[in-house]
Amino acid sequence: MCFSATASFGASAVLGAVGLIAVAKAKTKPQRTFASIPMLFAVQQLTEGLLWLSLKNADLAGWQSLFTYIFLVFAMAVWPFWIPFTIWLLEKNKERKEKIKKFVWIGAGVAIGVSVILFAYPVQVVTPFCFNCPGSPSLTPRDHLHYEFAIPAIVKSMIVGFSLLYIAATILTPFLSSIKKMKWLGVVFLASYLFAISFYRGFVISVWCFFAALLSFVVLWIIIDLRKLENK
Repeated sequence: MCFSATASFGASAVLGAVGLIAVAKAKTKPQRTFASIPMLFAVQQLTEGLLWLSLKNADLAGWQSLFTYIFLVFAMAVWPFWIPFTIWLLEKNKERKEKIKKFVWIGAGVAIGVSVILFAYPVQVVTPFCFNCPGSPSLTPRDHLHYEFAIPAIVKSMIVGFSLLYIAATILTPFLSSIKKMKWLGVVFLASYLFAISFYRGFVISVWCFFAALLSFVVLWIIIDLRKLENK
């Protein structure tokens, strides 16, 4: 979560609880794998909370790089693979499963490509400042985190391509599933992304992941529904 360490830790606790409930209610291995999504989000939010602390506490400054890369690996590399992969595991319709499988491979390619770029070039996380922020006439820090990537222009064009494939893997895949409520996973992801680029441009990675964490509740909803269907 981009707003503060306290908010990040609070979100992590809530998401962890949602994840534990989802995993407990899951009845099969594919369901449990899918139900792990909220718990992974919890780890991601916990990491950004620690990153906030490392920016403000000199004693933790040495951990800043580690927290930064852990968060970015989750935000940029884990989800384009994990979302389609877990949906593929749940899918029982052979035709749809084959279509989803293509997005699993796309997501895997994005995860590998982004990871290579992340570790090949330096990245710095900063809390930008702004003039005349609401409630203050002076120069004040924004309550968001911005990730600055020192990458050449040709690599930036690759990032654009990976971003489009990322969106395809995470947003389109849920709509291919035969599970009726799965489409809401794609809806939440899309709404989160559009909100982030509309109101928090420059902070999309951090803010989008916070709003996308809301999909954890959709995951729990889907797991509960699958359990009801199997009990009929």
